[in-house]
Amino acid sequence: MLRSSRVFLFLFCLSAVFLIFMAQRSAGCNPASRLATIESLAHRGTFCIDGSPFLELTSDKVMLNGSFYSSKPPVLPVLAAGPYIIFSKLTGISFATHIEWAVFFVSLLTGAVPYLLLFWVFYLFLKRWTDSDWKISAGLLVFTLNFIGLGYSTGINNHVPAAAALFSSFYLAFRIRVEGEDGWAFWAASGFLAALAATLELWAAFFCLAIFVYLASTGRRGAWRIFLPAAVPPIALHFFLTWLSSGSLLPVYLRPELYQYSGSYWREPVGMDALYQPKHIYFFHLILGHHGLLSMTPVFLLGGWSMISAVFRKSRRRPEALTVLLPLLASLIFLGIRTRNYGGVCAGLRWMIVAMPMLFLFSVNWLEEHTSKRARILFILLLLVGLAVAADVPWAGAGPWHHSAWHKYIFGL
Repeated sequence: MLRSSRVFLFLFCLSAVFLIFMAQRSAGCNPASRLATIESLAHRGTFCIDGSPFLELTSDKVMLNGSFYSSKPPVLPVLAAGPYIIFSKLTGISFATHIEWAVFFVSLLTGAVPYLLLFWVFYLFLKRWTDSDWKISAGLLVFTLNFIGLGYSTGINNHVPAAAALFSSFYLAFRIRVEGEDGWAFWAASGFLAALAATLELWAAFFCLAIFVYLASTGRRGAWRIFLPAAVPPIALHFFLTWLSSGSLLPVYLRPELYQYSGSYWREPVGMDALYQPKHIYFFHLILGHHGLLSMTPVFLLGGWSMISAVFRKSRRRPEALTVLLPLLASLIFLGIRTRNYGGVCAGLRWMIVAMPMLFLFSVNWLEEHTSKRARILFILLLLVGLAVAADVPWAGAGPWHHSAWHKYIFGL
């Protein structure tokens, strides 16, 4: 067995044990919003969360026609409600009888399982991305030790499922374009998963479009005939469920009037949610500051350099670099223009977890391009800094819903 295969098996098993041990059995504000919808769908057959035991635990709710509803997109709770109902009927465990074990199951379902699937696909992609066994091992190691998504995978979240869907779509698209795979299942799965990611994380739509262009630019008809039609069902499901739950095709978070009920947290937010910083300060903290994409995970500096270099040198990775770099920039600009919020009290820029696995790929690509001893030392140093920052993400009682070590000790917050 190759060394990288042994590294993968060890890290995969270690991650699985860690996630089972750390899986959340209680819910903070953000997860409680989705749990309220799951509980209401499963036990009352409605999106209305009035009467849910999670109602008072969350501020992520809106009022519609005198009743409360989660402000979160509906696809993930609907997908989670089915397995929860089956689990509850088979075991007798429910939110009403054994709330901690029911939350534990949903945490595994929406956190641990997507992470392990993502890790497996990341390994498959690495084996096609580089021929070097030790670079595959290095990629697996940096993914395990520096990916803040591991901390979010200890509980219910939309970020890691979206990352798993998007990265799998990109992997299949890579095999179609670079390796010549032409089976209809590859095209259909890539389109379906890219669109599914966009229903779980709004800005994944930028990456979905980029993957379509990545495939369509080859001139192969599968992009239009298979990828695009396969992307329709998840998008249609999203709008249907949005209409079914709120009476409108417009997502509730784009309807600010629904947040203005008496006693709403969002009428007078506090702490991180009340910050109203100048845009240049906000952009700084998104990139290099207390929630910084690069400051929390410094190996992304190498990945970013590799992508920019591939674009300007027109290397063999140029199409992949453009497919990641352009939607990443579009997402950050979109966030910077639309909001001054950092996602509440949370560790790192959780909204960009969806793109992070692709950035890890290009961090490995940087290793391929820089083979000197100094380059390896730099990679290891940045990995260790990233480990020091990422290590505390899962350890608070509420999982990643706390200020990161970088936030607390560097910025004093």
